[in-house]
Amino acid sequence: MDFYLTAPDGNRIHLPVNPEKITAQTGSKMQTFEVINLGDIELPRGITPARISWEGFFPGQARENAVFVKSWQDPKVLVRLISLWRRNNTKVRLLVTETPLNLDCYIEAFEHTWSGGYGDCQYRIELVEARELVILTDVEKQKRTIVGGQKSVPKRPAPPPPKTYTVKPGDTLWVIAKKTLGDGSRWRDIYNANVSVIGKDPNVLKPGQVLRIA
Repeated sequence: MDFYLTAPDGNRIHLPVNPEKITAQTGSKMQTFEVINLGDIELPRGITPARISWEGFFPGQARENAVFVKSWQDPKVLVRLISLWRRNNTKVRLLVTETPLNLDCYIEAFEHTWSGGYGDCQYRIELVEARELVILTDVEKQKRTIVGGQKSVPKRPAPPPPKTYTVKPGDTLWVIAKKTLGDGSRWRDIYNANVSVIGKDPNVLKPGQVLRIA
């Protein structure tokens, strides 16, 4: 298991020593209504941002080659970088391998103390999940409406049924194209769409034949 904190500018911290435990708090916002004769009713109002916290230490240079140190960095550099991220409200990516934790966060609190003869830095960090503020129009809200656990997808309108024309005595393809398409020179479009009905000779039409108009 490895812990990574990565900033948008590419700066990354690989924790040199894993904490003993990590706490992730998740939950739902609830709104309570008091209803006469029914008591309190609680309704969900959304999901609260996840909060992740842990305690650990950055080993000093005297422990640089210790077997439990994964990727040693100067504790002063790590403290300075995390403090800068917290002060500037930098959105960082938390990734804990072998766990589902892989999300953008802000550093809400960072406490650190220096102790011992190895130059170690004891610290405690609290992160809060970063959520983007999205303002939707009424139309966009309708598109995101959840139906049966899935986003509703607007149905595509059915294509209009093809227009047809019933051949009358004396009709020619040129006449039919003029009547239906407004341009007699488009008779070939009608013929190509109805070869199976008309046959090989476009000049031979039979009254009663139903032609598809492109």
